[in-house]
Amino acid sequence: MNLRQLYITHLVSKVFILASVNVTVVLLFAGITAACDGIPPPKCEKPSVTTEAATQIGSSSAELHGSVTPHGCETTYTFKYGPSTSYGYSVVGYAGWSNFATSVQDLVTNLEPSTTYHFRLFATNSEGTTGEGADKTFTTNAKPPPPSEDPSVTTEAATGITTSGATLNGSVNPHGLSTTYKFEYGTTKGSLTKATGSFSAGSGTSNAKVKGIEVSLEPSTLYYFRMSATNSAGTTTGSELSFTTSSTLWKIQKTLNPEGASDSNLYDASCEPSTSVCTAVGKSTTSGVDSPLAQRWNGTSWSEQAAAKKSGATHTRLFGVDCPSETRCLAVGNYESSEGPTLLSELWNESKWSVQTTPLPSESTSSEFVAIGCNSTANCTAVGSAVIGGKKTAIAERWTSPTWAASTIPIPEGATSSQLDGVDCLWSNFCVAVGRYTNSTGYIKSLVEFWNGTEWSLQTATDPEGAYQSTLLDVACTPTPNRCTAVGGWKNVFGEQFTLVYRFNGVTTWTLQSTPNPTGSIASVFQEVSCATETSCTADGSWVSGSGGSNMTLAEAWNGSSWSIQGTPNPAGATFSAFFGLSCRSTACLGVGWSTNGSGVDTTLAEYRE
Repeated sequence: MNLRQLYITHLVSKVFILASVNVTVVLLFAGITAACDGIPPPKCEKPSVTTEAATQIGSSSAELHGSVTPHGCETTYTFKYGPSTSYGYSVVGYAGWSNFATSVQDLVTNLEPSTTYHFRLFATNSEGTTGEGADKTFTTNAKPPPPSEDPSVTTEAATGITTSGATLNGSVNPHGLSTTYKFEYGTTKGSLTKATGSFSAGSGTSNAKVKGIEVSLEPSTLYYFRMSATNSAGTTTGSELSFTTSSTLWKIQKTLNPEGASDSNLYDASCEPSTSVCTAVGKSTTSGVDSPLAQRWNGTSWSEQAAAKKSGATHTRLFGVDCPSETRCLAVGNYESSEGPTLLSELWNESKWSVQTTPLPSESTSSEFVAIGCNSTANCTAVGSAVIGGKKTAIAERWTSPTWAASTIPIPEGATSSQLDGVDCLWSNFCVAVGRYTNSTGYIKSLVEFWNGTEWSLQTATDPEGAYQSTLLDVACTPTPNRCTAVGGWKNVFGEQFTLVYRFNGVTTWTLQSTPNPTGSIASVFQEVSCATETSCTADGSWVSGSGGSNMTLAEAWNGSSWSIQGTPNPAGATFSAFFGLSCRSTACLGVGWSTNGSGVDTTLAEYRE
């Protein structure tokens, strides 16, 4: 049965329902039945077509209209269209087989704006004939202008903070319109009385960091600032951020870098208890080879010291140092040879550095010390890690002049790796070591160990609420009464990192302290802490501002009741600056680390607070 027969069958069913109402319908039903029984239907005719006006005209589309009368034959139709009567484009549809006029329409797209188009309707059925409608035209609309939209603005953290100025930063999306930006700033929140000049942000359509603007400021002052941008659609103001200019206390010192070195890094510093003499250690890299770096500061200037190298070592690095007197220092790190990375300790005894013999952890394939704490000129403890049985494991060794001896470190149950990163000792029977371990579920947790003169024991530091990872990197203790402060960093599930501080009561309890993080920071961490008295501690490290900001130095001070951020300058033009070591005596502090210049070269960094 063809489509026409299907149509008839459908018609029969409807006519049957009406048969009892009209005799004429009964006769029609009889005629259709005869057709199904083989009596040929009337012969179909050519289709008739009419081209009608286009509607829904836009800048790139229009809806074409017409009508088709199939005259009893299955019929298809075609709209031909184009910028001339030659057309060039077409769209095809089905018009059925009825004897009545049938409306047809099709949406055509991808048209050019502000253009006149011709179109005509054609129809074809089984008679092989085509009916042609009249040619008609329509003109597409002009392309609409881009939407007018205020610029989008993001105020970003200030950088290059010094005693007398800072660089204010932000990003702007002009949304396609010529846009300018400026910064407003002042010392009262919500009332910014000063402003920079206006600068061009271009006319792009995506968010882009703009050139930071340098402003002159007063030292030791808290400033608030925000960014605003203006285009023809309006003005948008970003959020208000803050920073504190450096005090005159923290000052960048002129440090030394070995001649020919491609990179120079300082990892730790120690200042003698009763003098302004300090020692800093690290490593320098020349032609791909790491050499130990030791420098001495006399309160005014730095001088190079010849750090010792282990015979046969291909690389040597010093990560920690402690100087219990002006004439004696111990430094620790590692060296590499054909046997892999190995523990290293060196002794400064009045005039030179010499390598000490350190026992290696049993069955270790590699090992390193990263920190050392001394309670006298003859008693020190070094901590770090070793790979034992394929697992990174926390280690500690005690130095009783002139020999080193390994200690047994308890490891948290289920830990898949562990390491100790900081240590401090008040007495021969009072040492605290801190670090991190990875538990059986893959979470990184803080590790705290206590030495009572006989053995090490695990202690508990409760993670900050929402912590996904937590790490302690250093600890500092003060006598009378015995108190300790441990510092590091923690991360939440979003990957944001915050400073971390615990206070130890000298017995068993570690209390989490609240510390501020620089406004706009997405990653802040304390690397080192030093406490001159029970109520005076300083921690240093680094922080990173949002939206691609650079790594910058960070220092905070504790006055016995709260922590506050101190302004620390960063070397001009540095793309990276960070503290990794710190030593304080009374109110004076020395922070060391390194900075990276625009060429990617690391150079030593030291800052002093009087």
